[in-house]
Amino acid sequence: MLDMPEYAAAVLDPLRTVVAEALATAAGLQPDDLMIVGAHCRDIIHTALGHRFVTPATRDLDLAIALRDWGSYQQIADSFPKVGSNGICYRIAGRPVDLLAFGAIEDPVGTVTPPHRGSPMSVWAFDEIYAAANQLRLSDEIAIRMPDIPGYAAAKLGAWLDRSEFHETKDARDIALALYWYAESPSVQDRLYESEDGIAALIAEDTDVPRAAARLLGQDIAKMIGALRLAELLARWPGNINLLVDNLKTSNNEAQTERRYELVRALSDGLTTT
Repeated sequence: MLDMPEYAAAVLDPLRTVVAEALATAAGLQPDDLMIVGAHCRDIIHTALGHRFVTPATRDLDLAIALRDWGSYQQIADSFPKVGSNGICYRIAGRPVDLLAFGAIEDPVGTVTPPHRGSPMSVWAFDEIYAAANQLRLSDEIAIRMPDIPGYAAAKLGAWLDRSEFHETKDARDIALALYWYAESPSVQDRLYESEDGIAALIAEDTDVPRAAARLLGQDIAKMIGALRLAELLARWPGNINLLVDNLKTSNNEAQTERRYELVRALSDGLTTT
């Protein structure tokens, strides 16, 4: 369960309203079937960690739904007006919300074709991310799932590989933010000095804490997504590394290019550490 500061209302209130309206339209859907992902997930994690600087500009609300069949999804889709042309966006509680289905309806694994979209889309590793996700309590009655930092980062690595092929670079900024979260996390720093895997990472990175944290993040992603998803990731990672490094920046810190290469290398080494 995440502990949210008092000022978190700005990021939680819109989600609370959207989730309540979505659940009211689908009788078979449970709060635990829902998982917040994407930009809104990023902002909740950022807030929960106590950071106040501005995150990247996108403010999408993406709601992932674990499904056994398309029935509940269809009920939600039929209850709200469509927005845009991507085939998965609906106006719920006055906000545009992308509904991302995953679970038993994936065919093949990692791919879904929503009823109103007509073309397949990737939900790579959503099952694994969901299984490892935290509970996010929105009210006394409603708690949904929310990825932890490795889960959020895993989704962003997959999104980077998909979108960077078309020179879309926004996911690199989110990866940079996840690296920053780990480097600044007191619990991660405790691991670096007090746990076997943390000490090994610190030694491997010559006691460079941000690099060691990046290596730990890679290890945690690899453990969370499992051998099959990891093999799929490594077959493509890091994609265009120069493009990744050029865009691996946060709004409060723009490290030198050489330093960004070091962080990508440390993250990559963590992914391949067994």
